[in-house]
Amino acid sequence: MGTSASISGGSGGAWTDFKRDASRFARYGGHDRAAKALSRYVAAVGGAAATTAAAGAGVRTARSLGRFLSASTGTTGVAGGLEAVGLGHLVGADRFTVLSELLDAFAGAGSDLEAQAARHALLDVLAEILPEDETTPLDTVRLDGAGVTEALHRYLAALVYNRAIPIIDERLTRLQNPQLAQLRDQELRDYIDALVRLRTRTLSPLTVDWQGPEGQELVRNLLRAVYDQLEEWE
Repeated sequence: MGTSASISGGSGGAWTDFKRDASRFARYGGHDRAAKALSRYVAAVGGAAATTAAAGAGVRTARSLGRFLSASTGTTGVAGGLEAVGLGHLVGADRFTVLSELLDAFAGAGSDLEAQAARHALLDVLAEILPEDETTPLDTVRLDGAGVTEALHRYLAALVYNRAIPIIDERLTRLQNPQLAQLRDQELRDYIDALVRLRTRTLSPLTVDWQGPEGQELVRNLLRAVYDQLEEWE
């Protein structure tokens, strides 16, 4: 379900509160318990500002993804997106090679938990965009503004989920009921998806300078708004 089920997080204080509410959500589910568990996660990390500041790997990956997606709206589609991010040599390569090199270029090797969260979120998005049929030319796979917004939304939602899930995932595993654990996991994903969608619905990604300060500020502001809302939930 998540990026790891073996991460115990910190101990004492806010971490104890988070683990307690993660256990309650795992056992009983529900919108309010999902919100409470995520709110406790933000508190354990140090609040909305600290949680956003710690998301450096996720922000960097989002900026590279935004540039690639935006450039994939032209007449040469995803092939043009690869050219725009300096990976034009991948045009004509097999799907696995394209996917692997994009992951490495945008998210690195995933050397720590933050980088792993970003890499997993990126994989979710790229796997949907790159055609499974390798005979499909990449220059025929074209996005539009709505498609770029949706892809960025899915990336940010997956990033928020991946950063919070390890401890919750461990609690879900304790249920020893795979069907129930899957149901709870989907509840959490749905809650985060709705929360992030509220913040991305007015996004105009094709006008953003993703590699400049504008792109960084935009992603940070989106994440901060999500974590602010979680922090305020009681």
